[in-house]
This record gives sequence, structure tokens and C-alpha cells, in this order.
Amino acid sequence: MAKPQLRQEQGWIFDNFLMLSENEDILHPGIMGTRLIRGFMLEDLHAVYKKVTGRRSFPKAWFKRASSLESAAKAAEDSGQLVTARKLYHRASLCFGRAQHLIPVHGNEEMNKAYKLLYECYDKVIDLSNGGMIKNSLEFSPGKKVHCVFHKAAGEGPKPTILIIPGMDAIKEDVVNPFSNDYLERGINVCALDGPGQGECNYNAVWLSQDNYQIAASRVIDMLVEREDVDPNKIGVMGMSMGSRWGVQVGAHDKRVKAVCGQMANVGSFDIIFEQAQPNFKRIFMYMTGYTNEDEFDKFILKMDYLPDVAKRLSVPHLLVAGDMDELCTPADIKTFRESLAGPTELWLYEGVFHPMGEVAGEIYPAMSDWLLKTLNNGRSKDYEKTVYVEEGRNLGDYDHG
Repeated sequence: MAKPQLRQEQGWIFDNFLMLSENEDILHPGIMGTRLIRGFMLEDLHAVYKKVTGRRSFPKAWFKRASSLESAAKAAEDSGQLVTARKLYHRASLCFGRAQHLIPVHGNEEMNKAYKLLYECYDKVIDLSNGGMIKNSLEFSPGKKVHCVFHKAAGEGPKPTILIIPGMDAIKEDVVNPFSNDYLERGINVCALDGPGQGECNYNAVWLSQDNYQIAASRVIDMLVEREDVDPNKIGVMGMSMGSRWGVQVGAHDKRVKAVCGQMANVGSFDIIFEQAQPNFKRIFMYMTGYTNEDEFDKFILKMDYLPDVAKRLSVPHLLVAGDMDELCTPADIKTFRESLAGPTELWLYEGVFHPMGEVAGEIYPAMSDWLLKTLNNGRSKDYEKTVYVEEGRNLGDYDHG
């Protein structure tokens, strides 16, 4: 007998929570801080949230705000105000990206329209970057491509480079702020990708399988090491949320990776995120893998790598940045994962902080950049192991870290 798919029909709970909140914090505590770090403007967020009455109203609200910003961007461009236009196109692309997010149905007309406008607006951000941003689409298996955007750090010569892996429901355009970026400011190149099951791969029906994410990421690294402005011996990976899982898989798979950082921990079992957390997580991940039947999806997930086993093959330094109140990954899961790592390991665990970590976003992103740069330049001893528990009301600078 097929498993009753009861949790998928619990959208009314999601909607009722949203009606009790002025924004998304009630569902994702701290998310507002993360949005602002990534380049969303407060007025755009307010314009959307004041119109939201439930899950189905989100795409429409984001789309309307994005369309308004796109119109303003075109007017600025027509007037020759290219700096202003580029920033407006960026804001529009972020909002179009959110518009497609809650429509995980392949081929949906409204979703495809939002995707198309997302890419049109972000192409303008790239075109107006004066060569500072470059987009690539690379075949990683017959007929299947991975998509990435490379952000060049200023200056001559080869530089350290970080491959940014978005989370399960994030996109490459959303995770690197081209106007305020901790890596670029430190002379580090950044490359953000849409791997299988993400963004542009979803748009082109390139779904996540049990092992194709690391293969796709390695294809991006192939491209990176061929660039004269990339130091092939100083390539790191930074993964967010589900990307903290994929980052370990990529580092274990590709020995050209010299350091791995994960943030918004998702290094435990899939039980919490898919069977205990809000049903939308499972719904989205099913879409990312191309499954529509929950029973078949559950069988697929059972075949996914148990991450502590993968961690045994990761010998390069690893930093994990997490909250002890993360609703998707417990401190016990983190402990099991870290005990399996084959190489140097560091943990920054924040008291009272939830999964999005927006409460401490202004602190952790610069600190992670510093840690990765120091690690790529100097390495870490094989027996290096450190845990920093950041108590509520204090900051990372109060402790010996990095």
C-alpha cells in the first residue's frame, strides 16, 4: 500500500503562520538578516511582505515588485545612468528569483516567466560589470550542463578562489552580492554555481541524482584552473545549508579542493528536514530530484550518501558554522559528522541561533572569508581541531578562533 502523503497537504499550517508574521521570520527565524546581506533592500522586502496572506500569494507579490524594479532599471539604462541601472537590475533579479521559488512544478508558465526574467535581468548585471563577472554553462555529462557565474577579484596575477554552493532552494544569483562581497574585498575570486537540482539546471530539467552534484562541481573546477587569474593550488568551497552537505561531497571527490567551509549546517540525517520540518522542504527537494511520487522519493533518499561516511574521505581543513537551535541539524548530528572527518576541523556554534543565521550574518560572513583565506594561504596542521561556542550576547572576536 502506498504511503499516505498527509504532510504534503498541510499547507494551511504554513499559511496560518504567515498571517501571524510581518515577514518570514516566523518560519525561518533570522532570515531577514540573511536577505539584507545578500543585497535585498528593506523597501523591497516590505513591499512584498505587506501583500502576503499565504504561500500562494508569495510568487505574485515578488513578481510585481521585481517588475517594478525592472522598469526602473530600463529607464535608468535608457538615460545612461548605468551604475544605477545595474543595481536596479540586481534587485529585480533577486525578486524574480524569489518569485519562482514557491512554484516547484516543472514547466509551470508563471515559474518559467519568472526564471526567464531573472536571467534577463542578471545578464544585465553581468554585462554592466565591465568584465568583472563572467557566466559559463559547462557540459558535465552528455546533454547536461552546469551553470556558474565567476566574479573576478581586482588586481593582477593568480588568486585564491572560492566555489560558492547555494542551498537546496537557492540560486547562484542570490548568494553572491556583487556590490558588497567579503571575498572580492580580500582579493579572492568567487564562483557561484547552479548544480543539478538548482536554478538554471531545474529550468533545463537537469535533476539531482545520487552522485551528479560533485561531478558537475568538478567540471566548474576544470574551468577555474584553466584561468590565469586563478591559483589552482588555492581553491576552496563554501556551501550554505544543503550546500554544506554538497561541499563535503565535492571536497571528498575532487582533490583540487584545499579547504571546505559549511554554513547553515545540514550535515545530519534527512529525517528532520523531510519528515519533521515544514512540508515545503520535502516538496521542493522532490522537485529538484524530478520525483512526483513520495514513496519513490523516499527510496531514492535512502540511497543517498550517509554524510559521515563521505566525511571520512575529506582530508582537507573543514570549518562548520552553525546555530545550536538550528531546526534542521542538531548539535548531536554535528558532533557525529565532525568525528568522522579525516582532516583538520573547526566549529563555530552560536547559542540561540536558528538555521538561516541572519541574527549573526554581519559577523560570520567576513569571518568565514578570513578563515578560508588563511587556510588556503597557510594550511592547517593535520591534528588541528577547534570548537568555539559563541554565547548569546557575545561575538566571535571574544574568542580565540581561526
